[in-house]
Amino acid sequence: MTTWSSTTLVTVADDYDREMGDSNAPLDSRFGRYLTQHLKDLWDEDRTDPAAFLVWAWSVGTGPIMSPGYVRVRPDLGTVRLTQSQHDGRLLAVIETPVGHGQLSPKVRPPYSVRDWESSRYDYASDGYGRLQDPEDESQPALLLSATLRLPADGWTLHKPSGMWPVEELLIDDAKQAIAVAVRHINAEAAPRVAKLIGSEGGQW
Repeated sequence: MTTWSSTTLVTVADDYDREMGDSNAPLDSRFGRYLTQHLKDLWDEDRTDPAAFLVWAWSVGTGPIMSPGYVRVRPDLGTVRLTQSQHDGRLLAVIETPVGHGQLSPKVRPPYSVRDWESSRYDYASDGYGRLQDPEDESQPALLLSATLRLPADGWTLHKPSGMWPVEELLIDDAKQAIAVAVRHINAEAAPRVAKLIGSEGGQW
């Protein structure tokens, strides 16, 4: 089980990935099966492009393609995506998260009574990072707020894929190394910003 914290927004499920492999061999990988199934979605010119390859590998390793994903996202968040800017092609990390009314400064909270995000009735989270959902009582008005944080990844040293994978294991290795870089940077750079929006450090904006 993943131990979530204010500094851990994303992680990878390597143990689960191996356990769910078809053959239980050391190099077998559920993620690998998805990668090969979706290799046709990776343009030939993107196979050696670090940013484009990473975006593709991340999209395969997360929902809705993989559920549960090879990449796991902290339950109280919405999604964590990687994309490339339509303006200049730079790599961006995009974190989408629900924002409860209590995280807002009292001066800017809703001026009338409305329902807020609610803790999921199906999930139990002893670490305080439980999943949020729409209010169960739909007969009352609700105001559900969210925030989208977009961070440029200009300073990341990305893994360069080989672009040629005569065996599946080489493709898996490239994809896992690329994702490991992203996970490390997202946790280091995005987590402090997210902590100031939601959680114990929030409520000041």
